[in-house]
Amino acid sequence: MLYRRALTRELALTTGAVLTVLMAIALVILFIRLLGDVARGELANEAVFTFLGFSLLYFLPVLMTIALFAGVLLPLSRMWRDSEMVVWFSAGLSLTQWLRPVLAFAVPFTLVILLLTLVLNPWVQTKKDEYQQDLRSRSESSLIAPGLFAESDAGQRVYYVESLNPLTGIVRNVFMQSRIDGQLGLVVAREGYHTELFDGSRYLVFKNGRRYEGVPGQLDYRIVQFERYWMRLDRADVEASEPGIRQKPLTALIDDASPPARAELLWRLGVPVSALVLAIMAIPISFVNMRSRRSYGLLIALLLYFVYNNLLSLSQAWVAQDKLNPWVGMFATHILMLFAALALFYARARPRRPRGVRP
Repeated sequence: MLYRRALTRELALTTGAVLTVLMAIALVILFIRLLGDVARGELANEAVFTFLGFSLLYFLPVLMTIALFAGVLLPLSRMWRDSEMVVWFSAGLSLTQWLRPVLAFAVPFTLVILLLTLVLNPWVQTKKDEYQQDLRSRSESSLIAPGLFAESDAGQRVYYVESLNPLTGIVRNVFMQSRIDGQLGLVVAREGYHTELFDGSRYLVFKNGRRYEGVPGQLDYRIVQFERYWMRLDRADVEASEPGIRQKPLTALIDDASPPARAELLWRLGVPVSALVLAIMAIPISFVNMRSRRSYGLLIALLLYFVYNNLLSLSQAWVAQDKLNPWVGMFATHILMLFAALALFYARARPRRPRGVRP
């Protein structure tokens, strides 16, 4: 009981620490990618943090799987290095008796991953698609790219900005040309930004600039100098897209017999199952040679995780292409890795003869 309580506490602390580090790394990578999309004009600057949250929630089950694997592997490896395993074996206990405390921690953790893959991720994908539709309906001018001419409203407006701050959404050195009822209007301003009022109406606000109005070929142009110039942005009509496979709830996937639906169901169930199998495999992999004080467990763990993940992805792809039976794809990879775990347990539990001694 003493070992079990100490192990559970250490598993929780290590898994939480690894998950925090993985989430921080994922946030940085995703944030850099989203800023690149903003700079290319593929994403509105106001949607950066929203898409960051959507993306992190989508990848959270995979991050939790890695964290659980490392959270079991690292504490047990420390016990090998600190000779605590020697005390364990001297008490007449075997390596397989670590299964009970490890599973007592891993099973609830796996159920959380299962909840994320089956319930939260489809909801996140649905909300992300709805938000994308809302962004498209607001205005094409919300996707202005610095250094490029952007056209909206069927060519009635043309925008150009020199630079864009992705965090604040402020653009510098703005040029806009509009054509209304045959009259040409040019707006030049030092900076500008988008704003939305309480009633949902959106405006493009220019600051410190001039507006030139007139008819091409005539000399009666009017020049207006302004501190602020508000221009209303009308919502565009965007057709709603059909929900994708990733957005379908569990009941819809079960009723759908198409290969893509079966492949998606394989992935949603495969991620939590792989987390549980990897937690079991971490027990024999954590072995440390007490004589050389060396452990190749971390390298073996990385190799096994990549093999497991690639086999799972390959099975999903083959099921989606109707090249593999869905039931075979659902269980084959996990059964193969369970046999590998049993082989590792057998290799660690088998007594070894001293060198030079023959049977």
